[in-house]
Amino acid sequence: MPFGEMSILIHDVHYILRLPMDGALLRYDSPQPEALKADMCGLIRVGDLEGAVGGKWSTIWYMNGGMHGEGALFRAGELQIKEVEVQCYLFLLLGSTLFVDKSRDRIRPAVNLYLKKYHDVAGYAWGVGTLAYLYRQLGVASRAGGKGVCGYLTLLQAWIYEYFPDFRPNRVQQHSPEDPRASLWVCSRLKGRDVAKERLVRYRSILDGMSADDGNMTLTVSTNPPALSLTIACGVIDPKMNCKCLKIHS
Repeated sequence: MPFGEMSILIHDVHYILRLPMDGALLRYDSPQPEALKADMCGLIRVGDLEGAVGGKWSTIWYMNGGMHGEGALFRAGELQIKEVEVQCYLFLLLGSTLFVDKSRDRIRPAVNLYLKKYHDVAGYAWGVGTLAYLYRQLGVASRAGGKGVCGYLTLLQAWIYEYFPDFRPNRVQQHSPEDPRASLWVCSRLKGRDVAKERLVRYRSILDGMSADDGNMTLTVSTNPPALSLTIACGVIDPKMNCKCLKIHS
C-alpha cells in the first residue's frame, strides 16, 4: 500500500474466525503420495481408489492426487460406521473451508493426517495453521505466472473489512460479541461483468490514494484479548514472503 505494509496477525484470526490459537501445531512431514492414498483407502474401506465411483456424482473418487470430498462422505454413509462418518465429515469440512486449493471439489489427502484420532481434533491450533496456509498461498499467487489464489479467503476478506472501512459492505443488524467477526458482514453477489469492473476500478482508486489515516490500525473489540501462549512457527511460511508477516506473541 502507498503508506507501508500491514499483515494479518494471530489475534486477528482469533477475533475474526474464533478458531483455537493454542494447541498442537499442524506439522506436515511431506509423506509420499502413495502413503496418503493408502490412508484414504483405509479410511473408506476400499482396496483401490483409482476406479472407485459412487453416489449421485458418478465421478472417480481419487484423481490427480486429490480425493472427492463428497464422495468420501457418501462412502462413509454406506459403511454406517460412526468413526468413519465423523472423520469423513471433518475431512470435507476442513478441505472445503480452511485448506482450500484450486482443485474445486478435490481435497488433498494430507488433511486426513490430523483426523485419524478425531477425539484429538479439538487440540490442534487450527487458527495458526489457517494463517500459515493462507500466507503460503498468497506467496505462491504473487509469483510470476500465478493464476488465482486459494486458502481461507474469508479470513482475508473479513480482515480487509475490519481495517479498511472504505471497503466494507453492509453490517448484520444483530451481532453478539462472542460471535466470529467474519459473520458481521453481509456481502452481496455482483451481477454482471460491468458491475464487477466498476467496483474494481473504484477499489483501485481508493488504494492509490490511501494514507495511514484511512485505516484502522487496531481491531476494535468489546471483549478482552486472548491469553495466547508463546507460539513459534518455523518453516511454514513461504520463504519468499516478507519476514514482516511473522510475529511472535507472548
